[in-house]
Amino acid sequence: MLLLEKFDELLQPWRSAFAQQRTWQRAHRLAYGLLLCLRTHLTSNAICATGRQFLDWSADYRLFSRSPWDPHALFDPIFDHLAALLPSEQAPVIAALDDTLCRKTGRHILGATYARDPLSPPFHVNLVRGLRFVQASLLVRATHFLGPARALPVRFEPAPPAVKPPSLKGTHKHARKDQRNQKKNQEKSAKQKTRVRTAKKPAVVSPEEQEYRLQKKLCALTQVGVRVLHSLRQALDARPDTQQRQLLVSGDGSYTNRTVLRQLPERTTFIGRIRKDAKLFLALPATVVTRSGGRPRRYGAQAPTPEQVLHDDAVPVVKVRCFAAGEVRKIPVKILRTVYWRKAGADMPLLLVVIKPLGYRLRKGSKLLYRQPAFLICTDPQLDLQTLLQAYIDRWEIECNHRDEKSLIGAAQGQVWNPLAVTRLPQFQVAIYSLLLLASILAYGFQRTAAYLPLPRWRRKSIRPSVLDLLNLLRDQIFARQMQDQATPIIDDFAIPAPADANASKPPLGSETLCTIAA
Repeated sequence: MLLLEKFDELLQPWRSAFAQQRTWQRAHRLAYGLLLCLRTHLTSNAICATGRQFLDWSADYRLFSRSPWDPHALFDPIFDHLAALLPSEQAPVIAALDDTLCRKTGRHILGATYARDPLSPPFHVNLVRGLRFVQASLLVRATHFLGPARALPVRFEPAPPAVKPPSLKGTHKHARKDQRNQKKNQEKSAKQKTRVRTAKKPAVVSPEEQEYRLQKKLCALTQVGVRVLHSLRQALDARPDTQQRQLLVSGDGSYTNRTVLRQLPERTTFIGRIRKDAKLFLALPATVVTRSGGRPRRYGAQAPTPEQVLHDDAVPVVKVRCFAAGEVRKIPVKILRTVYWRKAGADMPLLLVVIKPLGYRLRKGSKLLYRQPAFLICTDPQLDLQTLLQAYIDRWEIECNHRDEKSLIGAAQGQVWNPLAVTRLPQFQVAIYSLLLLASILAYGFQRTAAYLPLPRWRRKSIRPSVLDLLNLLRDQIFARQMQDQATPIIDDFAIPAPADANASKPPLGSETLCTIAA
């Protein structure tokens, strides 16, 4: 089956997500336009790509600003085909969780804020304006060989920060000034021998400030990540093939905290990075006598820190076979089972995994260099070690999703200011990007086959097709429908003098009419 046919087949379940047939047809048409337009991925360029630049375009913009539809319903085809992509009936569903910042320049876009630029150098942190999103992607791989995984985005939730009320901006400024003056006065009084100790008066917090503090906690990235995990669990429970499967989530250090670990949904295991100097504890022995006064003991003796486990020769090294960096490798790790962390609680035993530094050479015969070690914790101490380590290594695929969504798909490039359209348009673009990845897997599998366009001679052999390969193949199949009886022209054909009336029979090949046939 062609990639174009399979992609169009995955778009058919969207009919139930929209209230009217014409709304679905408009979404179906804009899906091709936003995916295949050759310039910036704006709504106006998508309208031109579908050949409707001379018609009324207001309804296309109202699709994102006024039409009633749920963005989560656009990812339902991914969950419907998930069970067929898993290796067995008992295999867990592996997901990756991370946040990203889509740059915006407009000052009137709702939710846009200043945040730390992840591309800034470590010695000088820069700020950039953009929209924050929390993304969750399902990780699937081939079942008959150990190869690279593919991340399919299933959630792209907006995470704007809480807006501070104007009445509190000046209050906080004066409060900080009063705190500085109070600190200076305390330092002066500390030098005097005859200082009189006075009781501190509790600060009076207004109801408006209490509401702002509450919204600030609810809008934090970790809280949005928890809501995304609960949404994933609900989507899996709604389907009988994935209802009883364990959800295995891999996240970075920013989500390995009390907020996420204490609010995990049912049948969910979390894998995350931890500090090298984190204080861990052993289990409390049953023979310990409880004290008569004070709080009862909940933890045992202090366990070695992750860095101490790394340098402890008494802890055996286990080599785990995983696919990483283009080939199958045996990665040396150290494990420490059933430890406890205060942020996770005394009722949550953890598994500590220490990945030893891996050696590599920049070129043949050069000096042996070492990568940084990694320290992981898992909320399931009995989880298979290969599954755990492979899930953590495959988490890098969500970073590839972020690169493709911003560079090739143009997520959040649309110049929209409506509050509903600001969040819906990026979600719509990520959904069609995810369906394109799924269509390539269902049509041709995980490996790169002869169905794709040949690579240039200067490129190395690729195990799997890139997103750019998928877009080129989709464009090629669209052009093939129009030019089935004609040979595909090359650049030399345009230099050959042609008769005066030859242009009348040539089909338009501009980017404005690229998707007219497919739409």
